[in-house]
Amino acid sequence: MDKITLSKMEFEGHTGCLDFEKTDGQKFIVSLDIFLDRIKGCYTDELADTVDYAMIYEEVKKIVTEDKGNLIECLAQKVADCVLAADGRILKVIVNISKPEAPVKGIFETMAVTIERRRKEFVVLSLGSNLAEQALRDLSGTEDFRYASIYETEPVGLEDQPYFLNTCVGFYTDIDPFELLDRIHVIENDLLRKREVHWGPRTIDIDIIFYGDEVIMKPELTVPHPRWYLRSFVTVPLRDIKDVDIEHPDDKEVSLYRKR
Repeated sequence: MDKITLSKMEFEGHTGCLDFEKTDGQKFIVSLDIFLDRIKGCYTDELADTVDYAMIYEEVKKIVTEDKGNLIECLAQKVADCVLAADGRILKVIVNISKPEAPVKGIFETMAVTIERRRKEFVVLSLGSNLAEQALRDLSGTEDFRYASIYETEPVGLEDQPYFLNTCVGFYTDIDPFELLDRIHVIENDLLRKREVHWGPRTIDIDIIFYGDEVIMKPELTVPHPRWYLRSFVTVPLRDIKDVDIEHPDDKEVSLYRKR
């Protein structure tokens, strides 16, 4: 990824828990690291082929100067949301907001908060149980859930076993794909997943089928799931998630598009 940095932008703001902070105001210093997938302007030398820094500056200035909230953590989130919404080519932003005149007794250079946020992608998971639905909803950084019905589907691999109960769930998230995988493993462990036989019965099974239109090929994670279109326990409930259009021209390229 390519990175654009807007460093140490200084604004007068009113974010703070104390009354005088909201009335008198104080200095806030904001820095941004903005990440894009290979800036086209590097080759074209055209302003339209990169991020408009002046526009980003003005949008951030408006948020910081007009905010009347309590926490710079919340202010940082507002700035991150604003930057990601400002240009669809921005994939990730790191926001640092410092408050050098924070009303804290003691000797310090500044008080600061740093957050990292990705553009939200629509994710589709296959669930081998409905036990995990609430646990997924409880994850911070997920929203706009879409559920499929629960289907009884024939087993794959080891056929001499009862039919499985399967469903799919889709949602928007800014959780990194590998962090999402780690959180899924935690949910499976919390629900006491037992998988004693390969392709055999298990109490819970969660697979990442799609993560936006990303293609990931790593030992620990392959996205899109390499065999999703061969498995009825994925394709059948997937039809219930409305406004999802799946295209798979061959085994090597699979894309997911969802209207929002």
